[in-house]
Amino acid sequence: MKFAASLVISFFLTKTVVSFGTIPFHHHANQRSRSSLSSFNNVIITSLNARTYGPTDDPATPPPPPGPTAEQKSQFITVFDEVMNCNVRDHLPSILTSNIELLLQLQGKIGASMFNEHVGAIEATGDEEMIERAHASVEYIVYFLEAFVAEAKLLDDTNKKLLGKILICMTEKDDGENRDDPISKQDKLDGLIRAEKGNFTPGFLRHLDGECVRIANAKKMDKDTTKLLEIMRIIQTRIIEELGQDLGEGAQVLGQLLGYESSEERIAVLDAGLKVRGTGFAKDLKVMTVEALLGFKNVPGGVDPGLLKIVEEMDDRIHEFISSN
Repeated sequence: MKFAASLVISFFLTKTVVSFGTIPFHHHANQRSRSSLSSFNNVIITSLNARTYGPTDDPATPPPPPGPTAEQKSQFITVFDEVMNCNVRDHLPSILTSNIELLLQLQGKIGASMFNEHVGAIEATGDEEMIERAHASVEYIVYFLEAFVAEAKLLDDTNKKLLGKILICMTEKDDGENRDDPISKQDKLDGLIRAEKGNFTPGFLRHLDGECVRIANAKKMDKDTTKLLEIMRIIQTRIIEELGQDLGEGAQVLGQLLGYESSEERIAVLDAGLKVRGTGFAKDLKVMTVEALLGFKNVPGGVDPGLLKIVEEMDDRIHEFISSN
């Protein structure tokens, strides 16, 4: 199921553009970078305190790490210098997006101290141009992270609200004679999923899959937790099926192939299908695998290496079949 969901997500990601707009980035020395450092110290980039749908093994929030590691410091300096030396403003969001995980880890006082230390080292050189660039870089990075966190909070709240709406539909009791009629509930679920289909974004699919994984990995699993996980998986399957209708038969076939854990089994089934369906069907699959691989390159931070390897493997096999027929 995880791989099938990943394929659906990947196809939608190729149609999705994430942009923070043209955030100002000017190389003029000013005092605003000082207030930006203070602002960074107050940016909250921890897990969002919103409701979840299952057990929480660690109710107490773990204390922040005592300080950045040597690797984090090195990576931070590399990213900061890349921003500072970038002369094409439109490239800046891509630089930060591809390193967003690192920047989110360096939160609060830890991040502020790293900014201060690196900017201080640049100021010590006396190079006015580099000092101006360093101050501008601080402002831009802080602005970007604040926008990112605000947008992530908004999307997270939206995803939780939508998932909660579906869960209520799945778990509430019906009125009248059909109080516990599973068919009645299924009809309601189908209607709701069709109505909300336009809201099943890649972000929502990742949120749903993440909740399933979190509940499945819970240290304490009781009957209620097991039932909740079962319901979540049903919701996930139904949504993927609904979205798969728009992707066409080929995409559904690829999704099924991704469900095989064994590479040998996956390729054997693919070979059998290609022999039965012929070259025309193989060409349709080839278009989809190529589109997916191109889309993977545009995903900030990259995609799961395992998923990439599987799609590349299928793409190569389909190419071999077409070439030999």
